[in-house]
Amino acid sequence: MPQKGTEPNTNDDEMLSTQEAELLNSLLENSRDTFDFHGKKIAFITGSSGSCVLSKIDYFTNIKPWMEAGDTPQIFMVELTGEEKNKSGGYDAFVLSWVKVFTDKRKKKVIEQLSKK
Repeated sequence: MPQKGTEPNTNDDEMLSTQEAELLNSLLENSRDTFDFHGKKIAFITGSSGSCVLSKIDYFTNIKPWMEAGDTPQIFMVELTGEEKNKSGGYDAFVLSWVKVFTDKRKKKVIEQLSKK
């Protein structure tokens, strides 16, 4: 788990900063297999059914209180296939927080939504 007080250097760029990538690699250490967040474009998803796409800045702002308290936010990831990456506008994966159910149908809708950005 990242150290208490760890705060990523968040910027408006769609690509993750080194600090953001290191934080996500740490938070998802047990579930990301060999996936490495460095140099990746990530979509941040929330809402009980995964219907809300957050900006990168909003996502890191939302998890900041958890991190400052030394807690781990509820988080998991979905890696996109090459075809899904192309359709989504170049996103490598989704990071989902506080999502109860994320269906294939919802995944397709999010990919479609991202392609229109």
